[in-house]
Amino acid sequence: MARSTDRVEVLVVDDERVIREGLTQKLVSAGFDVRLASDGRAAFQAFLLERPDLVLLDVMMPGMDGYATCEEMRKIDREVPIVFLSALDSEQDQIRGLEVGADDYVSKTASEAMLLARVKKTLERAGRFSRIEAPAGMTKIQADIYRLLGSERGRFFSYVEIYEALCGEGYYHDEGAIRVHISRLRTKLPHGEKIEAKRGRGYALVTL
Repeated sequence: MARSTDRVEVLVVDDERVIREGLTQKLVSAGFDVRLASDGRAAFQAFLLERPDLVLLDVMMPGMDGYATCEEMRKIDREVPIVFLSALDSEQDQIRGLEVGADDYVSKTASEAMLLARVKKTLERAGRFSRIEAPAGMTKIQADIYRLLGSERGRFFSYVEIYEALCGEGYYHDEGAIRVHISRLRTKLPHGEKIEAKRGRGYALVTL
């Protein structure tokens, strides 16, 4: 269901009322509209009812946690940006967030300025990548890698460039994870396209 407004709406999901209220104040002051959900199931129902422009999602919640909520949202919509905001901020937590389809992962200890900057950057990335069509069979991360490589066909993108462009500054650079995603992406490329790899330079999408 589409909304009749030009303002950006953020769906804030957290089981702690004080945190929901604090985030609402920060986001509204920055010019965003806000909807609230107090747990994963309520968030998923709100997401089904009307897509927000971005989801700001806690991880540790009773019942359906943030990871499961993100996975369910991604089953029905690959495009809506999802940002985890969590007290869990280890490398393992951040990588898991990426694997389930999030666009970024921000620690709850981050400053208000940092949080807002990351939200805005995620929205900018989503807007840029949305202009490049990706085949329906690709996962969120596969589609984003395809769109990045497709933004400058023939140019080699390094591992660091891929992570910084797709995942935000909060993620650790994991070359092994990128190799796995590229390998799976190759099996879903449209006819007449391929991904070339060069040691020390990265990956490029080329037309045959």
